[in-house]
Amino acid sequence: MGKPGIIALPVLLALGAITGYLTYTLFAEAMPDPGLIESAYWKELPAPSGNETTDVTKEVDKSQFTKVVTVNILDGSAVQGSPDYEPDSAKASTDSLITWVNKDTLPHTTTSGTGASDPQSGALFSSGFLNPGDDYSIPAADIGNGEHAYYCQVHPFMTSTLAIE
Repeated sequence: MGKPGIIALPVLLALGAITGYLTYTLFAEAMPDPGLIESAYWKELPAPSGNETTDVTKEVDKSQFTKVVTVNILDGSAVQGSPDYEPDSAKASTDSLITWVNKDTLPHTTTSGTGASDPQSGALFSSGFLNPGDDYSIPAADIGNGEHAYYCQVHPFMTSTLAIE
C-alpha cells in the first residue's frame, strides 16, 4: 500500500483552488453596480425646506455680547443615564449669546426639537457635529422667546431645555 499523502495533498489543493475560483466568481457576479440601490427600505431624502439652520460655519462675533450663557456637554454624557448638559435647563435673556461647549471625549450635537421624529427638529438651531473641545454659539435673539427643547442627534437620550425671556 502506498503513502496516502502523496495523492491526498494534490487532490486537496486542486479542490481548494476550484472552490476558491467558484466562490470568487459567484461573489463577483453578485456585487451590485455602483449607484444601484435595491432595497425595500431605501427612500430618497427630501430636499431641505429652507427653514433649517444648519450653517455651522457662520461665525458669531462673540465680542458683541456682554451676556454669555455657557452650556457644557459633560464628560461621560454619551452613557445613557449620566448627566449630560450643565446646566440642565438653561435660562437666558434675548440679548445673550448661547454657547455649547463639548467637554466629552465623543462628538455630540445640539439640535432644537424634542427628537429626530420632531418635524421642527433643527428649525431653530443645529450645531452640526461638535468634536471634543469644540463649541457652538448662537445669539438668543435668533432663537426667540420661549422655552425650547433641544437634544443630541448622536445620542437622542440627551435632552434639555433653554428658556429665553
